[in-house]
Amino acid sequence: MLDKKQTILITGGTGFAGSHLVEALLELGYSNIHVTAFRDQAGFLNDLLGNEHIHALDLTDHEQTKALLNKLQPQQIYHLASLANVGNSFKQQQFILETHLKLQLNILDAVKECCPKARLLSVGSALEYQDSDQKLDENAPLGPTNPYALSKMIQDFLSYSYSQSEKLDIVRVRPFNHIGERQALGFAVSDFAHEIVQIERGQSEVMKVGNLSTIRDLTDVKDVVRAYILLMNQGVSAEVYNVGSGIGYSMQEVLDKLIALAKVDIKLETDPALLRPSDRPILICDNKKIKNLAWDTQYSLDATLERVLNWWRKQADQSEER
Repeated sequence: MLDKKQTILITGGTGFAGSHLVEALLELGYSNIHVTAFRDQAGFLNDLLGNEHIHALDLTDHEQTKALLNKLQPQQIYHLASLANVGNSFKQQQFILETHLKLQLNILDAVKECCPKARLLSVGSALEYQDSDQKLDENAPLGPTNPYALSKMIQDFLSYSYSQSEKLDIVRVRPFNHIGERQALGFAVSDFAHEIVQIERGQSEVMKVGNLSTIRDLTDVKDVVRAYILLMNQGVSAEVYNVGSGIGYSMQEVLDKLIALAKVDIKLETDPALLRPSDRPILICDNKKIKNLAWDTQYSLDATLERVLNWWRKQADQSEER
């Protein structure tokens, strides 16, 4: 029987995946959930959790991180705090590498010093893997091709190292692309949906796009956070698990699906500024390992895309009302 009253900490809990994780845990009956927020950006989670469960701090500061874990004594820690936008990583190489190194070392050292019995879910990235035209399982060769991916691989290696040398209870995950409402701009599906809404409202005439031939495994964020909860409770310590649908779609296919939902005709224009120097052609998950724990996706791509587009329409409505 799972203890629904145990103390749970979600670093980066006010972010995209983090906020969906909070909602999923609350729906399951967990009642003692704490999140970290950078610069007090809690948004709607204030209403869900209350101010006393939202902790504004800088996780790159070792003493602040240690003080929080010492105070909360969490039994479960979902370590989601991260700089997320891959597109900017070549412009901020040193900042991204240093930030992710500090984020990982600080949380690992704080767990070691303050709550060594806690279980930690350490979130890496599918971008750690080498390019391949095949589905990628957990044994696929690693070969990050951008600073963000390199920094996530370093975080993952540190987690494995601490699980071995310090005997910390750490489950490692490598999620593939996930999408849903509340995802920031700078990611393909959010950008597509936002642009469609702008055109629907007459605020833009053409949608600017990058490389649409790339193939990605796109999973609903709600399915991803269900996987995180499952792995927190059933994952094998020190093991790594891929999280993804196992299905690849070209960005052209994804955009066509969104355009089919648009209320007006959409004109496209290729923008060289949106072409990333290290865009890999294919990135698809082999999810057999997590499927062995009885996880699978519940949301179709079509349903998720419709939800995302409607969310952006709602944001536009609320913006006009203000």
